[in-house]
Amino acid sequence: MRLTEQAHSELDKFVHAGDFAIDATLGNGYDTQFLAQKVGPDGGVYAFDIQKESMEQSTRLLEKQLLVNRVNFTQSCHSKMLEHVPVNMLGKIKAVTFNLGYLPGGDQNIITQPNTTLSALKQAQLCLSDDGVISLIAYRGHDGGKYEFEEIENLIKQKNWPVQKIPGNETPDSPVLFLMDKA
Repeated sequence: MRLTEQAHSELDKFVHAGDFAIDATLGNGYDTQFLAQKVGPDGGVYAFDIQKESMEQSTRLLEKQLLVNRVNFTQSCHSKMLEHVPVNMLGKIKAVTFNLGYLPGGDQNIITQPNTTLSALKQAQLCLSDDGVISLIAYRGHDGGKYEFEEIENLIKQKNWPVQKIPGNETPDSPVLFLMDKA
């Protein structure tokens, strides 16, 4: 099973109709689509990405699925999450997803950065409900990916966050899925 499928399998245990979730790295919109289906018409998803291309592609995807009205799209860095998630949602988000690296099919020079990802992870912890989960896939095989992965591991250890770590395979460059509980 691919890590993205494993992440969805885990998220499925946490996210239900009427819940709210965050996709911190919208990309092509597949995590947002999954979350929008799970939260149903009474819930919602906050989706972030810095690239206009991501916003446009994902909006089209969600329009075709009749899910676009469940999503609040924000073209902004995930490190600005708290500027866009309403204050009354803090501590009420059931899931936050991250797929780090670059936009699949997009410009591979535009990648997530350790400093903004670490800031976003700290903010995600503030948003997360006590019974929520953070799903983060770190891709180590591209330039900067291994360093970002190491910085995430350091932050998790420093903060002593409860985490489960699932490698894609046993190679040093394989992606890794982190599942984190509320600290």
